[in-house]
Amino acid sequence: MANTNFNFMRVELEPAYILHTRAYRETSLLVYALTRQYGVMHMVSRGARKKGTQLQPFMKMYLSWTGRGELVSLNKFEIEQSSYKRDFYTHVQCFYLHELILSLIPKMSPEPDLFLLYEETLASITKYPLKEAILRKYELRILAISGHPLQLQFDHSNDKPVEDDLQYRYEPGLGPVQCNTRYADWNIVSGHLLRCLDNHEFHEDILPQAKKFLRGLIKYHLQGKPLMTRQLLRAG
Repeated sequence: MANTNFNFMRVELEPAYILHTRAYRETSLLVYALTRQYGVMHMVSRGARKKGTQLQPFMKMYLSWTGRGELVSLNKFEIEQSSYKRDFYTHVQCFYLHELILSLIPKMSPEPDLFLLYEETLASITKYPLKEAILRKYELRILAISGHPLQLQFDHSNDKPVEDDLQYRYEPGLGPVQCNTRYADWNIVSGHLLRCLDNHEFHEDILPQAKKFLRGLIKYHLQGKPLMTRQLLRAG
């Protein structure tokens, strides 16, 4: 999935969102940005800490950069007016979106669907910060975009269609298989949940099970790597 083409790049005013920044050398910043055409880019903003910076998350920007390889130089940027609300709950949920992108998506992997997904989800969370279904939809779609689509329609052991009133064990990379167990592991789910997820239906009655299942899948694909936002905010 990663792009290994390291030809010289000169990009002007590419639509982007800042995912993360951190100090680099004495006065600069490392900038991790989600761009529409080029995917996740790693950039250096030279002297940004010395001058002060407007490179803030959750605002649509237009970035210009030059360079070769996996670390390019951010030369200038423009900021689009934002309606983002900076309350704590919304803030942590939006950083969760960022953390999943940085953890699941290789850098320099062009993925237009990801940019659109992020933009739509950010707008939805800003408008409806307490609507849990927004995060579940995002988790389901980013798993597919990152190369881990869910097979939800058939029992992988016999190709029979999943039935609402049966119980299944979901095996990552394969799909569900019917089971009978009293254990409540993250991957023990109802056929009803699988059907709802396949149809992208997030009714209130399935949200607790959907949260447990999708976050279990994400943890599996991250190989146990912790997500900081989960520690900041358990709800959502």
